[in-house]
Amino acid sequence: MRAKLRASAPAARANFAATEDFNFYREAGWRALRKGYLDTAEHEFISAIKAAKKLVPVDERLVARAFADYAWALQQQKRYAEAEPLLKWVLAVREASFTPDALPIIQTRNQLATLYCDVGRPAEAEPLLVRAIAEHEKAAQSSPSELARSHTLLGLLMVDQKRFAEAEAPFLKAFRLQEKASGSYNAETGDALNNLARTYHEQRKYDQARPLFERALAIYEQSRGPADPSVARVLDPLARIDEIRGDLEEAEAKYRRAIGIWEAMAPAGQASRSEVAGHLADFLDHHGRGDEARKLRSRPVATPGSPTTGSPATGTAPTPTPPTGPGRPRLPG
Repeated sequence: MRAKLRASAPAARANFAATEDFNFYREAGWRALRKGYLDTAEHEFISAIKAAKKLVPVDERLVARAFADYAWALQQQKRYAEAEPLLKWVLAVREASFTPDALPIIQTRNQLATLYCDVGRPAEAEPLLVRAIAEHEKAAQSSPSELARSHTLLGLLMVDQKRFAEAEAPFLKAFRLQEKASGSYNAETGDALNNLARTYHEQRKYDQARPLFERALAIYEQSRGPADPSVARVLDPLARIDEIRGDLEEAEAKYRRAIGIWEAMAPAGQASRSEVAGHLADFLDHHGRGDEARKLRSRPVATPGSPTTGSPATGTAPTPTPPTGPGRPRLPG
């Protein structure tokens, strides 16, 4: 008996070390991903996959979690063809390992639906989201923020298809869930309000859109600061509503404030600056100030810089082998 315990001790230590490595690399990957260091995130997530595979016996649920993280790094780099088979494998493993209403399954459906939306395949994304919402609402232990994400994705999908009236319901549910999960003055609550307000705005329901935009603006200013891009994105539609209502001074002030925020972010904010400047020029033209509009339009436009997708890391990360073959999901790699 003692010999057996001694023999198992090295294996237990190895599993403990592998788990520690997995957690370390996974956390490092997410830190890099949040900062936009996509190459570094990819390398860290691949290291987490390798660490998860060292466990004896292999825990496919842990490996699936690592591959789901890795797929996010691929999606951020628009490498959708590589991410899709990995996510399908992750979903198959989780469906075989958990009850249908388990949070990991819902998260994977949301992630796969995001990919389908990004590549212009809404017909495949919508049933995933509808099912994720239905299963999540039946779950004994639900995550309001993840359910809000499902509703948000469904609303955005409908907006992309110009189904604005239909999008109101999921956006309203997303707002209520996000407010419950994060509080009334959290930036994500502001995002949910902004989505709902834009849906009303697209339908010219300006009296319903305006108070939501104003509340989102107050949340962004408090949570992210007065010069954040989210503030500029709300100021633009608010300015157009002010113009429609005849409050011309307030409309012009909002346009100019939004332009100032984007100019301070040059060159990254140049494209957005040009768009809002075009709206202000149209405003000036419409109200008999053509000379000012022409000057605004003739202002030189700087070439936007390339977004940072890399990091100090060099070289190309090895890509794990995607899952193949019929029957029970086979472990990638």
